[in-house]
Amino acid sequence: MTTLTRRHHSGVTLIELIVTVAVLAILLSLAAPTFRDLLAAQRIRAAAHSLVSDLVLARSEAVKRGASVTLTPTAGNWADGWRVTAGADADILSAQNALGTGVAFSSGAPASVVFDRNGRSGTTSTVRFQLAYLNTPKRCVSLDPSGRPKSANTACPA
Repeated sequence: MTTLTRRHHSGVTLIELIVTVAVLAILLSLAAPTFRDLLAAQRIRAAAHSLVSDLVLARSEAVKRGASVTLTPTAGNWADGWRVTAGADADILSAQNALGTGVAFSSGAPASVVFDRNGRSGTTSTVRFQLAYLNTPKRCVSLDPSGRPKSANTACPA
C-alpha cells in the first residue's frame, strides 16, 4: 500500500497576482479625479490664506508704525506674487512668490491696497479678490473699508 503525501505550497499564483493588480488599477483610476479636485481646492485655500495673512500684516504694521503700508502685486499681476512695503524707502516687510500654474485672480482685483496709519484701507468701498483654479469653486477674499480682511468659500458678489 502506498500512501500519497500531500504537499502544501505557500504563496500566490500568477493569476491571483494579476487579478489583484487589476483591481488596484481600477480603484486608483476611480480615486484620481477626486484627488485632483482636492489638490486644486487646497491650492486655492492656501493662496487665499497667504493673501489674508499679508493683508493682516500690512494693516497691523500700518498701525504700529503710524504710517502707510502698501500691498502691491509683483509685475502687476497678483498671481505672480505680491509684496508688503512700508515707508518712503519701500522697506519690504513680506514677499509672496508666484502662486503656481492654474491659480488666477479675477480682473476685478485692485492695482494695490494701501492701509493708512489707522489701519483703514484707502477706499470707501469693499475691495475684493476672487481666486480661481481651473474648474474648482472660486474663493473670495474681501477687505472692508475698516481694513478687516476675510475669506469666503464662494465667488465674490458682482
